[in-house]
Amino acid sequence: MKETIYYFTGIDCPNCAAKVETLLNKQETIKDARVNFLSKKIIISFEEQELTKEELTKIIRKIEPDVELSLNEIDEEEHHHNHEHHHEHECCCHEHHEHHHEHEHDCCCHEHHEHHHEHEHECCCHEHHHKHEHDCCCNEHPHEHKCCCSHKHNLKLYGYIKFILGVCFGLSALLVSIFVTNPNLSYISVILYAVAYFFLANKIIVKSLKNISKGNIFDENLLMLVASLGALIINEGFEALLVVLLYTIGEYFQDKALGNSTDAIASLTELKVDITHLVDGTDVLTKKVLVGEEIIVKVGERIPLDGVIVKGESSLDTKVITGESMPSSVTIGDEVLSGCINLTSVLQIRVTKILSDSTTSKIIEMVEVASNKKSKTEEFITKFARIYTPIVLVLALVVFLVEWLFINSFTINDALNNCFVFLVSSCPCALVISIPLAFFGGIGRCSSFGVLVKGGNYVEALSKTKIVCFDKTGTLTKGNFAVSKVVTNDILEDEFMNLLVSIENYSNHPIARSISKLGCNNTLELTNVTELKGFGISGYYQDKEILVGNYELMLKNNISLNKVEEIGTILYLSYDHKYLGYLVIIDEIKEESFEMIQSLKKLNINSIMLSGDNNNIASIVSAALGINEVHSSLLPSDKLNILEGIIKKKPKKSSVVYVGDGINDTPSIKLADIGVAIGGLGNDEAVEASDIVLLNNNMNNLVKAINISKFTKKILVQNIVFALVVKLIALIIGTLGILGSYGMLLGVFADVGVCLITILNTLRILKYGGK
Repeated sequence: MKETIYYFTGIDCPNCAAKVETLLNKQETIKDARVNFLSKKIIISFEEQELTKEELTKIIRKIEPDVELSLNEIDEEEHHHNHEHHHEHECCCHEHHEHHHEHEHDCCCHEHHEHHHEHEHECCCHEHHHKHEHDCCCNEHPHEHKCCCSHKHNLKLYGYIKFILGVCFGLSALLVSIFVTNPNLSYISVILYAVAYFFLANKIIVKSLKNISKGNIFDENLLMLVASLGALIINEGFEALLVVLLYTIGEYFQDKALGNSTDAIASLTELKVDITHLVDGTDVLTKKVLVGEEIIVKVGERIPLDGVIVKGESSLDTKVITGESMPSSVTIGDEVLSGCINLTSVLQIRVTKILSDSTTSKIIEMVEVASNKKSKTEEFITKFARIYTPIVLVLALVVFLVEWLFINSFTINDALNNCFVFLVSSCPCALVISIPLAFFGGIGRCSSFGVLVKGGNYVEALSKTKIVCFDKTGTLTKGNFAVSKVVTNDILEDEFMNLLVSIENYSNHPIARSISKLGCNNTLELTNVTELKGFGISGYYQDKEILVGNYELMLKNNISLNKVEEIGTILYLSYDHKYLGYLVIIDEIKEESFEMIQSLKKLNINSIMLSGDNNNIASIVSAALGINEVHSSLLPSDKLNILEGIIKKKPKKSSVVYVGDGINDTPSIKLADIGVAIGGLGNDEAVEASDIVLLNNNMNNLVKAINISKFTKKILVQNIVFALVVKLIALIIGTLGILGSYGMLLGVFADVGVCLITILNTLRILKYGGK
């Protein structure tokens, strides 16, 4: 099954996007289609045979005649190569390209791409590449053909001219109706109002007619067209004009507010660097740099790829990746993440991950996928919007018929006017836009603190958190273990350390890494080294088995020894079935863990520790942090069983969160309502299984994420209540005809005014501090 991402233009509202999603999911060759209005993307999973972009465009144009599709950046480049060999598509610059497919293909001028750094600059028409700093290469060849950007500019200018003409004719009509009192000349104002209406409502008329011709009758454009045109027909020209005028102005500011919000969120993940400097002085596309190559990162530049510093030392701004406000110092041998900004001096870095596997790519992928995972509230609104418009049209007709036929106080003009007010007031855009935008904003705000939330559904679930279960080691504690004591049994300490360090070098467990740092005189070559989850590690030296682990591992392998009772983690070592001694490992509690547990208590969230350590160690840590419930000496399967019991007993409509940092936590992370992986993107298993990723070890960011989710939910409730109350008031006033023909103005406010206010209210999420 192949998943393809398309960028779109020409879909003007979330309601339209929902209809496109429904249509695409009805196609036999499409397994799943998701239309994300906010990020302007369509993500399609095909069963077997993939539809071409042209075939998809044709399908979507059945209900959205103005839609244009373009491929994502990688596919666009591949498409360009195919274009050179197959000549399937014409350059957007060509005059005969009448259908304005300006976003579909790379500019033809890139045939000589050796002069343009191998496609590093796209034609300026490709808005989603955000590379407007480079002039379109078409300008180098002043032919009679104009770049498609100029076509878009002309359309925009044409729109402004129509708006100005509409306003001028409207004012003329108003002045004529006021100062020309001769009844025989009243037709002049009627004609002027009609001309003004044509200019101002042109876009609505064209869009509605196109949709009707394609069989897509019921949409918000039809609601506005019927209402405004009806007012014009019943000789309420001034009110009809005001409705369209206010609607147009409201739509403009609504689009601006929506654009600003999505730009603010998108900027949080604009992390990729297109061009990378190699040590030999050449510049290449970042996606062509291989593991092992060495690159140069200059002062002020963003690190393009994950790697290890081989020359230089500097300070890095890691805020966009980890949420840490203070710069971090790095030197030779330190690992650095792509997306961080080099602040003080030039660094030479050996690449450890290609672009597709880098930190920036993972973050961008997770945030983009997150915006497509809808919460229950979003799913309800999407389904609701599909049937809403037909219901509104029927109800409006009922209002008209009842008032006209059964209520003597209403004339036919009154009944029609009230019907039109009903149509305008009831447009669902405020809810359809503001609800997904709120979740999108919550995801974006969390990411600014180094917290990656993988979907709006998890933002919603996080706001209902009542219980948080924590792994201990590396989660509540630092995981920077120190060996406090080594006790040998019938073996020299050097030989003991040779065996111990040699086998622990094969493990990535925090304890193993701390032991490896101790070093030894003679690193041994081992074979068949195996991690034993919950027990320790085993391996062979000279065909004899080495075991390092807990007391249970020794008993399981019939090693004779006495259990050591000391504060700390006890690791026993045996070789060739002989007990050789033990060491004591201690782990410090993270400073922020204290504040985090207290903050959770203030939120009435219960904390539970699930630890693999013995009861003494677990009890000391839990007592210091103020955690009342602790379960110790647990294997991964034990943690899973206890967590399952906690989930079964949880309060209704609440969430249980599990926070862990290691591969042994993966089953619990998957089982919990919300699984949180801590410590960045190094542990692929835990990150893949999780719903939320903390990109650093600061546990306070978990509290911030919970607070952001609660604030997002608060904004949602405010928007829903405000929108419904205003619309209800407008419907009542409009239906009863209290304001007469001026009820249309209240209807417009209930539509675009409420939508604009809810969007602006939603933008508060992007400024929320998380406390």
